[in-house]
Amino acid sequence: MTFRLPDERVPETEPWRDREFLRWAYHESGLSPRTIAYELGVSKSRVTVHMERLGVLRPWRHEDTLRRLHAEKGLSADEIAARDGFDCSPTTVRKYLARYGLTDENADEVSYGRLDELNSV
Repeated sequence: MTFRLPDERVPETEPWRDREFLRWAYHESGLSPRTIAYELGVSKSRVTVHMERLGVLRPWRHEDTLRRLHAEKGLSADEIAARDGFDCSPTTVRKYLARYGLTDENADEVSYGRLDELNSV
């Protein structure tokens, strides 16, 4: 029995590996990875590793998610970064798109810009 997670929502075996459960707990219920881990009786790292691997946490790092949004749905880096749950800049999305070979850009050359250039705008 958990305090913040209704028993009917928690999968019986290894809930930290269940994408839909983690998505619900994190995005819909607003629980932090630390709270989810506490409620499940496992380490925070166990939860965050699986959240990242499944694209629930930091979805811009998840290759399948980026492939679906960019290559299949045709969304730009700006549109992807603006989606709920992404919480990152378009430059971060461009960097990962390039890293996974989804654009012609070189991941090492994608830049966030220089601070001295921001003042000249």
